[in-house]
Amino acid sequence: MVKCIIIGAGPAGMSAGLYLKRAGIDVLIIEEGVPGGEMLKTNIIENYLGFSSISGGDLALKMSEQIKSFGVPIINDKVTSVIRKDQFIVKTLNSEYKADYVIVAIGREPLKLGVKGESDLLNRGVSYCATCDGAFYRDEDVAVVGGGDSALTEALYLSDICHKVYLLVRKDLRASEILINRVKNKENIIILKNTLVDEFIYSDRLNGVILNNGDKISISGLFIAIGGKPNLDFLNELSVDTNKGYIKTNDKMESSLKGLYAIGDVRDKDFYQIITAVSDGAIAALSIREES
Repeated sequence: MVKCIIIGAGPAGMSAGLYLKRAGIDVLIIEEGVPGGEMLKTNIIENYLGFSSISGGDLALKMSEQIKSFGVPIINDKVTSVIRKDQFIVKTLNSEYKADYVIVAIGREPLKLGVKGESDLLNRGVSYCATCDGAFYRDEDVAVVGGGDSALTEALYLSDICHKVYLLVRKDLRASEILINRVKNKENIIILKNTLVDEFIYSDRLNGVILNNGDKISISGLFIAIGGKPNLDFLNELSVDTNKGYIKTNDKMESSLKGLYAIGDVRDKDFYQIITAVSDGAIAALSIREES
């Protein structure tokens, strides 16, 4: 039994844990993977205040070390369901916990292209994380699908280790100006606009793709960066208002179900950045402090 359980140890969840612990509120974080969330997939972060440039892994490590120094426990487990009786009951693969408040901070899972063979080619040419898998394609030709900040960041990272990087953009680039300029100044990044992947060319591994205009591109790696969507299956037993798969909240980060909060990339909002996730976490924690 704890006062508050946080599901997810990304920047939003760790921020909430820090603020709750400093307020003297008993808190527990449950994280399925490694603390850091999407930051761990980011090579270089240049827009987080206080650091002119830092790797996502280093920023995640600094955050996790800070909350651990305050005594915030992080349990490595997967939450399978949350139910509400007199209190919230959070069930995991290995245990069961009770809390007065629950903060959902699970982030998003990467969206898939939906092209035949995509699942079969996972780790055999198809990836959703250049920082994780880019080194396997050193000096080879690869492609990145997407036109936002994440896609351009992936393309820039790959351009330093791969021979050629195709940037496949559905319509037009929609990333920040500084990233667009950097991509355009990279000689080995080829931008193809109004482009979709229609088909994979492969046997045991990916050999190339066929585009919507019929062109074929020979590549050994395809990195998909077209956004993500939260997986809220573990909340199926609760009645929570959502919008397009994201949890709707008020300005205190509380959902339509009293005591259940949502922060970071799982929340329905306009901007998804590390700094806004950290802000969400602080607001949720301070809101719970006021209620307690």
